[in-house]
Amino acid sequence: MKIAFGTKDGIHINDEHFGHSEIYVVYDYDGNEFKKIEEIKNPYAETHLHAKAEEIKEFLGHCKVWVGNSMGKCSMIKLDKWGYKPLIVESKTVEDALEEVRYMLAGEVE
Repeated sequence: MKIAFGTKDGIHINDEHFGHSEIYVVYDYDGNEFKKIEEIKNPYAETHLHAKAEEIKEFLGHCKVWVGNSMGKCSMIKLDKWGYKPLIVESKTVEDALEEVRYMLAGEVE
């Protein structure tokens, strides 16, 4: 399962909406271990508006789970309808969020 974390700098979870993230860090998770596989720069980061779910899906569509400190309710509903899993975490770094996500996904990864 591929999981995208919305970050400010590749290390710290973005405390604004997921669409405001500068860099998305993508991990592959097999139910036991996380393996970082890529970092994707948000092509919409330079605009004054945050990217919409449809725009983010263009480059994060391969990630089943989207993780951030904040997401719009409409975006979360769209993601769920599309078969994605939006997760809101309290952790401030990707490293800390990994354990939080592990707990949230317990039993969902085969």
